[in-house]
Amino acid sequence: LFRSQAAAHSVFYFCVVGLEPVKVPMAKEAEYVACRKELLEFIDKNNCAPIMVRLAWHDSGNFDKRISSWPECGGANASILHEPEISYGANAGLSKAVNYLKSFKAKYAAISWADLIQMASACAIQACGGPVIPMKYGRVDVKDGSACPGRTSR
Repeated sequence: LFRSQAAAHSVFYFCVVGLEPVKVPMAKEAEYVACRKELLEFIDKNNCAPIMVRLAWHDSGNFDKRISSWPECGGANASILHEPEISYGANAGLSKAVNYLKSFKAKYAAISWADLIQMASACAIQACGGPVIPMKYGRVDVKDGSACPGRTSR
């Protein structure tokens, strides 16, 4: 992902799909700020930091740099929301973390699931006393389970 600022109030993010950059619609910055603030409070109150970090890792950990096409290359693309990936043994219990995030997705619909999952992980690290992790947003969600990686590791 890379950022382009065409005017003072116009920020666009681009995602490289194959070899061509594609303009990705993005939520307004204020939505990200408000969602992040609410996530920090929610994670602290519900003591759910570990499962949020685990969800983000399991969503992004299937990235394969040898594959250049998207979504086949995997990565932080919200494929973990879909069957069959959410039901893989390694992902046992992660539907609880997805359920925690559903109200945030409903309230901040313009934020992609992929961004929300990674934001929750960064907030979890901070809520546990870790550093504030600088984030780049504009991730694109896969459309369905056909983009899920296979059951075996890459």
